[in-house]
Amino acid sequence: MEKTGRAPNHLSMDRPKTLFFSMFGIITLLNIGYALLRSVRNTLAVTDLGGGAGSIPVYEICGSMPGALLMTAGLAWLLNRFSMQKVFLITISCFVGFFLLFVIGIYPSLGAWREMLLGASWLPGHVVLARLVPQVASMTFFVMAELWKIALLSVLFWGLVNQYLPLERAKKFYAPLMLGGSLGVFLSGPLISLCTLKGLSWVASLTWMMVSLALISGVTVWLFFYLWRTFAGPKQERGEKGDLSVWESIRICFKSRYLLLLGWITVADYIAYTLGEVIFLDVLKQLYPDPRDYVQFMGKLNEWSAALTALSALLISPLLLRYCRWVVASLVTPLCLFVTLAAFFFALWHPVLSQKLELLVFLGTLLFCLVRAAKYTLFDTSKEISFLLLPPLEKMQGKLVIDGMCSRFGRGGASILSITLIQICGGVLASAGIAGALALLIAGSCALATSRLGTLVDKQKVG
Repeated sequence: MEKTGRAPNHLSMDRPKTLFFSMFGIITLLNIGYALLRSVRNTLAVTDLGGGAGSIPVYEICGSMPGALLMTAGLAWLLNRFSMQKVFLITISCFVGFFLLFVIGIYPSLGAWREMLLGASWLPGHVVLARLVPQVASMTFFVMAELWKIALLSVLFWGLVNQYLPLERAKKFYAPLMLGGSLGVFLSGPLISLCTLKGLSWVASLTWMMVSLALISGVTVWLFFYLWRTFAGPKQERGEKGDLSVWESIRICFKSRYLLLLGWITVADYIAYTLGEVIFLDVLKQLYPDPRDYVQFMGKLNEWSAALTALSALLISPLLLRYCRWVVASLVTPLCLFVTLAAFFFALWHPVLSQKLELLVFLGTLLFCLVRAAKYTLFDTSKEISFLLLPPLEKMQGKLVIDGMCSRFGRGGASILSITLIQICGGVLASAGIAGALALLIAGSCALATSRLGTLVDKQKVG
């Protein structure tokens, strides 16, 4: 008999369409926000405040990794004291408050701070500090943008849904729900274009994008409150929380082979993809050196990725999830990652093809769009279904560690490798040879771990 976890209350059973569309709306809006933030953070890091694509690995190590630890500890502390509804409101308010503060106060004052530090000859290292100010601002924005989706969508939204949605209904809902992610990414493209119209300065465009994010967040909070009342309600949630200590969660994950494999799949996917993405973003900078052109192309990448995600969510994912074993749907993403990485790096390694900038951007675009489409549908859906098979407390503990920390450790591990290779080889593109070989090796290990986890998932279903 399949494990379905906690039975949902009568509201979620009697209103399946309303339930579905409220979840769909939350996923769509959070993905609009994340796609917008991802485009802005890359633009700030690569063509504006940062030092090019090579600064992204530094941001991951010095910012995202410790940021993920602090975020996970903070969410665990909040979840032990407040309802999921209040935790979501507190978390999204912190994010929106920072982004509005950034465009209103921090970004416009960076020039003045830099000039002031350059003129402070009495201050030791004032020239270095003047150079660091924009880098620190860019890294802080990068970290907050990176944690947006992890905290709000991966941990809080899916943590709530996985506690109350039965397994059979999840199989029907999860694949179509991923279409909301596709729609959100797609809608972010026109929104970015609207906010970066000709005649608007980059500062004005940045401000309009963050104001749009704040409006989207308000609607998201309203939908999440409705979903929480539908699933749990104030009375039902009291007294049902277990110990969500971060260290206890880590200990349980290390003791479970099931969670260890799931954690490595998450880490390996991020390492392999990020090694390729850093190279691709540096190639893209050569084709689009202007920040406005760069962010507009990032918006187009979001639209193309969204279209492919929609195709997968509507046609491919439902068929594989309904008629195939868990491992079949799960293997699509690591195999797609391996193939697209191989094509992109082969072109970089080839002495003739490596000179064709448009071809490299095309192959990098395939890597960016195809892997994201597979990840946002088949990979994420399979991962959430695997969480459903766990005991209730382990669901939340596993999500805090795997979605809150393992994903960032994956990016951080890739960043450490990238920085080391860049320093040894003398540049981002110069490191493509070794980076590509490592990315392919790790992508292969991701596929192997997925296959082994599939055996455990099958046992868990009949256990």
